[in-house]
Amino acid sequence: MQIAIVIPAFNEHRSIVNVATRALQQAKHVIIVDDGSSDQTLALLQDLQKTNNKLVVLANEQNMGKAATLWAGMQYAEKLNVDAVISLDGDGQHCPEDIPRFIETARQQPNTIIIGARLADKSAIPAKRYYANKFANFWLSWAAGYVIDDSQSGFRLYPSELIRQLTPDIQRAKSFVFESEILISAAKLGVRSIPIKIEAIYNADARPSHFRGVTDILLITRMVAWSLFSRGMYPMGLFNITVMHGLKGKHSHAIGADGIAMLLLSLLVILVTGSLSYFYFLHKTFSMAKNSLSYVSDTDILLLLGMRLKKNKVHTLYQQRLDKAAELLSSQPNLKVIILGGLTGNASITEAQAGKNYLINKNISAEHIITEHQSRHTLENLKLAKTLIDEMELTKIALLTNRFHLYRALTLARGFKLYAKPCAAENIFSYKPSSIIKILIEAFLNHWYSVGKAYAFTTKNKHMISRIS
Repeated sequence: MQIAIVIPAFNEHRSIVNVATRALQQAKHVIIVDDGSSDQTLALLQDLQKTNNKLVVLANEQNMGKAATLWAGMQYAEKLNVDAVISLDGDGQHCPEDIPRFIETARQQPNTIIIGARLADKSAIPAKRYYANKFANFWLSWAAGYVIDDSQSGFRLYPSELIRQLTPDIQRAKSFVFESEILISAAKLGVRSIPIKIEAIYNADARPSHFRGVTDILLITRMVAWSLFSRGMYPMGLFNITVMHGLKGKHSHAIGADGIAMLLLSLLVILVTGSLSYFYFLHKTFSMAKNSLSYVSDTDILLLLGMRLKKNKVHTLYQQRLDKAAELLSSQPNLKVIILGGLTGNASITEAQAGKNYLINKNISAEHIITEHQSRHTLENLKLAKTLIDEMELTKIALLTNRFHLYRALTLARGFKLYAKPCAAENIFSYKPSSIIKILIEAFLNHWYSVGKAYAFTTKNKHMISRIS
């Protein structure tokens, strides 16, 4: 991936040479735009440029503000035909050494803005800045329609394709509104952001921040308020970051307005049938969970459904699936596994990559592991799995997941004409309360899906049908 680093600079003589020198070690192109500095910033950069031809120094004749300065650097970068532009501040708050992690994340999740998120380390951030950022995060998340962890971080990777589609307002009064507005504009274009954790660096001897806490947050809030007002207050956005975020992060890109409507219809069907329709799916879900085998043979490929990571590591349920895959792969030399799952939650690696790493640590050869890094939920898992299976021309397929999840996973797979035999991750069914609760929830999800499917085919709703078949 070809990148250019863009650094806006205004009175950064204390730190700019250090930041620039470290940035030059990370990329072929480094563009620093001086915003009419009144100190030695521009002179220091011009001296550094004499000894390094990778450095491009641009200069505003007068102070234009961060928006115009950053945009000028982005426009110059676009002329270099790079795949992405990485922006970072010139005051030393960002570590250029983190850039390879941005690039790797972008490779795994293309057409996505990558944001270096600092708010996980509350103790390292000045209190006023921390709470101002949290306040801005809520409003920006609402307007963008998904949860944004650190909307005020200037350490970002922007896909070049997105930059070419933007027409931002770069007037000086909107200096710090610019980066917030980009997130909303990008969301309207179908481009979201994902966070990767970075260190929060606030040096004691650093110059005072150009960010005017209360003033700039109010300007950002005003911009967001207008965006919401112009979209009828965008109730779907608020629903996404509250209710949908509570549903294990499944935002409306996974559920959608149709899905919400079908949720209400499903509840109505349960009410009208006196819960008999729900108990039908409860019986089906429980029977498959209890009776499915935890071993398969005469199989070409295992489909292993990924799960949300915790601190970039697999947790208990996902680990059970991977342990079962390792057991089967070790005993059947010709067997291969497809691990399904992209970036979800706050992880900086995909579910599939984490699963692959785990299996390799279990002495499973990488030659037996195929990964899919784009899907974000079970429907996408299986839709992309169908494409892979068709390309490989395989017919003997087993679907590996936890017992509580088997019935729904196989039902969804059949919707894509993907026919597989079940393989349970656990050797026996557990009657623990936590297992029973999972069965009860899965039964409802199965009911929801089946009601939606019946409605879609009855009404010939092409949009809904395309998502489930």
